[in-house]
Amino acid sequence: MRKTNKFLALGLAASLVVSALAGCGGSSGTSADTAAGTAAGNEAAAESADAGKSASSGDKLLVGLTQSSMVTDYENNYFTNYLEEQLGFELEFYMLPADAAETRTKVALMATSKEELPDVLVVDGHLTNEMILQYGSSGFFLPLNDYLADASKMPNYNAIPAEDKEIMERAQTMADGNMYGLAAYEPETWNLTPNRIFINKAWLDKLGLKEPTTTEELKEVLIAFRDGDPNGNGVQDEIGVYGFSGGGYGENTSAALMNSFVFWNGGGINGGLSLSDDGTTVIAPFTTEEWRDGLRYMNDLYKEGVLSANIFTDDGTQFKAILNQETPIVGLTTAGSLSNWPDVINNKNFLEMEMIAPLKGPKGIQYTPYSEYTPGQELMILASTDKLDMALKFADQFYDHDTSIIERFGEENVDWTRDPEILAQHTNAYVEAGLYDGLSMLVTSTVWADNQSQTWRNHGPRYASLEMGNTVYDFSSGRPFDPDDPTQLNAKCYELYYDKHPEKVLPALKYTIEEAEQIQDQLTTIPDFVKQSLAEFVTGARDIEGGWDTYLKELDNMGLQQWIATAQTAYDRS
Repeated sequence: MRKTNKFLALGLAASLVVSALAGCGGSSGTSADTAAGTAAGNEAAAESADAGKSASSGDKLLVGLTQSSMVTDYENNYFTNYLEEQLGFELEFYMLPADAAETRTKVALMATSKEELPDVLVVDGHLTNEMILQYGSSGFFLPLNDYLADASKMPNYNAIPAEDKEIMERAQTMADGNMYGLAAYEPETWNLTPNRIFINKAWLDKLGLKEPTTTEELKEVLIAFRDGDPNGNGVQDEIGVYGFSGGGYGENTSAALMNSFVFWNGGGINGGLSLSDDGTTVIAPFTTEEWRDGLRYMNDLYKEGVLSANIFTDDGTQFKAILNQETPIVGLTTAGSLSNWPDVINNKNFLEMEMIAPLKGPKGIQYTPYSEYTPGQELMILASTDKLDMALKFADQFYDHDTSIIERFGEENVDWTRDPEILAQHTNAYVEAGLYDGLSMLVTSTVWADNQSQTWRNHGPRYASLEMGNTVYDFSSGRPFDPDDPTQLNAKCYELYYDKHPEKVLPALKYTIEEAEQIQDQLTTIPDFVKQSLAEFVTGARDIEGGWDTYLKELDNMGLQQWIATAQTAYDRS
């Protein structure tokens, strides 16, 4: 299609103070709730349509799109051209900021102004569930339930396998039963279990020790590390257990160790709340006797001098510095990203490490921090649009199989290939482990790492099944998969970690606006207090035996019971 796109500057004068509340997540309402919510949402949307109108003209759709600093041109862009060819109409852009907070402010201004508006927003997951609910229930976003259920309007969306679509719709459904946003579904097993345990295999071998499988075996190994000078420098400088409790991607070693006693997701999703074994009741694992046992174990390691108190105080820079000393000094750590070891394939510190399974506790518990996959919401249709059919066609196109690939990886046979003859020459860790028969595609360019005008850099809805994600190999470096490459850990992680969580896991909860307002303090203060208290119990600043009841009372005084009750209501609604 001929390119005549232009960037539009919309004059928006109103202002709104928006507070981003924590504790968002996915749940779906009952059919009755959904029907009632849809009716109310459609009424609000009709009122909103009278107050504002779309700024697009002719056979063009105006897209409000979050920018990426790595996309150099959206108008003369391969993915833009591809979309226009598939859709049969042109796209105009109103660019939103790359920064999440700035995007939220922009959208707030749009919602309160009476100016001309885009037809759709593509927000890169920048809006919280509370914001989406607020804008939807007030009639700014269009409720999509009826359209999503209509295969004639959303054929690609309705072709998504039922099990995966159920996960998407659980994430998309707000507390009022309506779906105002469309999700990007792209699960990766590697990212679901980031608290991977690495132990110094070179030290085990030097001291003639076996890989520990239980918490007690680990204690014996750590004491041997402390006393046996395994790094051979004649100095007792070995750190048994090291980590970074403030890390956001698997570096919280205390969370990994606690999961040998009780399941705890680390305090991220739902603030660390979880479910009872039968999956019916919301509980606070950090108030249980099993949690107390975990504290006793880590306190014992601390008193033995084999767990460093610095895991509670060091930052990311210090964490990486300790992991990468000239003479290796770390016996055990956890990490989600191998980038913690620069030039990892040649990094001598990393090459001494080996990933091991979660440790089994004294009662047979062998979990790892895990949160149910919750796809982020990427696209909303504004109720004021007068081009609804075009907006729906645009939204649905993102769920087309080829479009989902191109959105992320770029142009076929330039940036990636699925040529069977080429794929037959390559493999990856999952295929090598026998989990899949072969690759589905091969990445051949560095488009993801480059400044480019090939894609929108994965901004928008998308459907990529777990199998699709696991059967890609990144050949952009020109280096074929090597089964002996110690950095190729995806399949091993899947085998050791993927199922190490309870059968019933609390999904990310969605609160109503009123509920979120009632517990907004608890959502931030209690998780922080739990992490602080964990550090104090482990290091002896709090007495595990004499101070436990005081700790529980402090939690109740902070509103824990109200939080649990509200979470239970949200869970029952899901």
